[in-house]
Amino acid sequence: DHLCADPFPRGRPIYEDASTVLYEVDGKEHALYCQNMCLLSKLFLDQKTIYYDIGSFLFYVLLAKSTESNGSPYSFVGYFSKEKASVDRNNLACILVLPPFRGLSYGQLLIEISYELTKIEQTTGGPEQPLSSQGFHSYRSYWRRAIVQTLLGESTSAATHVVHSECALRGHSHDWGRNQRIFSLSRLALLTGIRIEDVLFTLDDLGLLEFWLGRHIVCIADETLHRVVAEHRINLNLRADPTGMLLGRDDCNHASDSSSMEVDSDRSSDSSDSD
Repeated sequence: DHLCADPFPRGRPIYEDASTVLYEVDGKEHALYCQNMCLLSKLFLDQKTIYYDIGSFLFYVLLAKSTESNGSPYSFVGYFSKEKASVDRNNLACILVLPPFRGLSYGQLLIEISYELTKIEQTTGGPEQPLSSQGFHSYRSYWRRAIVQTLLGESTSAATHVVHSECALRGHSHDWGRNQRIFSLSRLALLTGIRIEDVLFTLDDLGLLEFWLGRHIVCIADETLHRVVAEHRINLNLRADPTGMLLGRDDCNHASDSSSMEVDSDRSSDSSDSD
């Protein structure tokens, strides 16, 4: 049990579904609260480094709704933090899910929301590097799911792109067809919020990357995508409720300066704290 004169939860709600709610807490406005969260996470994350200089960070605190009527309406599940302005376009610095709540997809929920915030800010991002082994597997799972979902869901616009590119594609060794999808890496990055380096890694990891006329492009037929989903056992169901985000573009006043960065070149987290 914990008794505190200050209100709980802190901050403003930015996401809610049937079982959870996520609050955004400013490290500058609630310094002691956020410092205590960082110290708590040190018990479970060996390489946690930031404890006190947290004024430049935002903390996203995940709470599970309680089903019991005689106690607190919420249980603290975990959190992730991110820099308010990251030169490296990092959308997540540290992520923690407490041991009693692991294995319930809460880590995936936090990762998904970090990218939803990035898309609201109309930019791209990713976790701080280097990732721990467990963090890498969590992110690779999300990147695969998000990118395959986007490729499967963009048939109309991709078909239009194919028609407009027919002349340029004639004579290429591949047998191009209108049922195929063609994406640039920058387009995939903007649609998913995933930075180009991670998009490039994921496409190469799944064997979906083509190199044509000196540049990387994505050209994948429907049957190829379905084969990849089956071979890698990719779960296409998102953990987050797509209607659960409570923020819009105007709410993201803290968007980092990196939101103005261009991502039109096809180049290829404390994230060692990743859950």
